[in-house]
Amino acid sequence: MDFKDKLKKVLAEYKSLGIAEQIDYDKFYLYSLITHSTAIEGSTVTEIENQLLFDEGISAKGRTMQEQLMNLDLKKAYEYSIHMAKDHTDFSIDMLKGLSAIVMKNTGSTYNKALGQFDASKGDLRLVNKCKMPVSFVAKDRIREDVG
Repeated sequence: MDFKDKLKKVLAEYKSLGIAEQIDYDKFYLYSLITHSTAIEGSTVTEIENQLLFDEGISAKGRTMQEQLMNLDLKKAYEYSIHMAKDHTDFSIDMLKGLSAIVMKNTGSTYNKALGQFDASKGDLRLVNKCKMPVSFVAKDRIREDVG
């Protein structure tokens, strides 16, 4: 038996055992993505803690409620965005505001600024310029009407 035949035999055995179906790689990737994304925002929740939170509803000892809510909200937003992608939902300002509202549901606040009031937990567009070097975000009043 040559190498090619041995390889085919091993692959056939691997497939017959169903090993690939034993691990939900999409879920593993999503949990990793959420953990690392929220870490950028200051969350210290680990991947294992997120897995327990998402799958079993067990909160992590020593982690703030805000950190855990941030992770739960981001999970909901990712799941919703995956659903929208499968449905081929068109991009729009309202769609982006809806996703923003999901992400910020439990951690967003109401802001009173010179340009007016906005509520991040409802997905409102910012009424302030935000600059975190090297990236700047443009204020709502500078967005062209034809974008949405």
